[in-house]
Amino acid sequence: MAGRCPVFTGFLRIPVLLVLFLLFVPVLPALSAPSDLIVGVEDGWIWQVALLPPEDGWESEAGRSALGAVRYAERKVQESPDGVSGRDIRFHQEEALEEASAAARVEDWRKRGISAVLSFAGGREIAFLRPHLGEAGPVFLSAFGEAANIYNSEGVPDTMFFALDLFRDFRIAAFTSYAAELFPSGSVLAVLGDKLDPALERYARNLGDMFFDRGFLVAHFWIPGGGMDSFKMIESEAIASGAKALVSWAGSMVVRDVWRSTRRKSGAFEIWYGGAPQPLLLSFNGVVTADQDYPVRTDSALKSLGRDIWRRHNITVKDPAIAGRAYAACQWLFDAFKRAGSPVPAALAGMLPLAEGLVFGSQTLSINPATHRPAERAVAFMIVEGREFHPVKTLLVRGPDYLP
Repeated sequence: MAGRCPVFTGFLRIPVLLVLFLLFVPVLPALSAPSDLIVGVEDGWIWQVALLPPEDGWESEAGRSALGAVRYAERKVQESPDGVSGRDIRFHQEEALEEASAAARVEDWRKRGISAVLSFAGGREIAFLRPHLGEAGPVFLSAFGEAANIYNSEGVPDTMFFALDLFRDFRIAAFTSYAAELFPSGSVLAVLGDKLDPALERYARNLGDMFFDRGFLVAHFWIPGGGMDSFKMIESEAIASGAKALVSWAGSMVVRDVWRSTRRKSGAFEIWYGGAPQPLLLSFNGVVTADQDYPVRTDSALKSLGRDIWRRHNITVKDPAIAGRAYAACQWLFDAFKRAGSPVPAALAGMLPLAEGLVFGSQTLSINPATHRPAERAVAFMIVEGREFHPVKTLLVRGPDYLP
């Protein structure tokens, strides 16, 4: 009898292990072992997207918030009856991209069957990838991208590049709309440019043209080489012309010099800065900037997204703005995958410009095929007061098409 006990114990152990195995089987698909992923990719029911981290990495508040939103979007697809064209989309968390390794990373993405790359790095990595993506991809989507030029030498967007932000030249259209809100037709507006910088010279001329088309009189000025006395001359001529505002496309240091020349003059014009808001401007009360990020950072609709992510994944979203960007970018990719019905980057790139109705907090975005960016975004006009930027007006601004 004693000799049968081990046999009896072992006999009982088999069904116990079987029961434990069966209990855990249902959760395995959600965890997806590498072998399952390989089979899914080979069989065509998993399509893949690589993720690049924010500047401060995945462990930062921005990184955790962005990743939480991506996992939330990914899980919604997995749990939906039809997925995306009957497939799951898997997002792979990866290391930051460096210029020296860009070619090798592209080769690796292609070998693994990566269809698209979604980046939260701000846009600088676009310059690293442009020589390598060509027409083969993968598609590259920046969740930011204001400062990144994705146009090629012919003035059209590179096939594989897309961005969630309007390009920085949106301020040309933004200030034109803002001026129309403030001043009557026939008012004089001054534009200051820098002929030594081709982009800033182009922006100044294009803004002058848009002002003129809206019925304003335009006074053009160009950065002088004679120091403060030259700025005083510009200031005197602009005041004499009756200019209501001067828009500077000449850098923040020039704004400082113009501000110092005009701050105590009667009849002085408003100063509008053509670049992104930056701390240096906080010393200059009255300077106005245009910012497409402020409406995102202050969008109360993104708080509900953060709550949904917490309930679903137990991830605290401390940066709702980047979570909103992540979720909108995922919807954009899902829309393109669905339209293309294929993971091939070329097919995906052909569908990304057609997206409409993308939810971005309280904004709804449609994509402009001529820019590979949203057709329009909410833009806040911010004035410096008491060393802080304060919103004075928010307008829906359509980003201009390519401006030669």
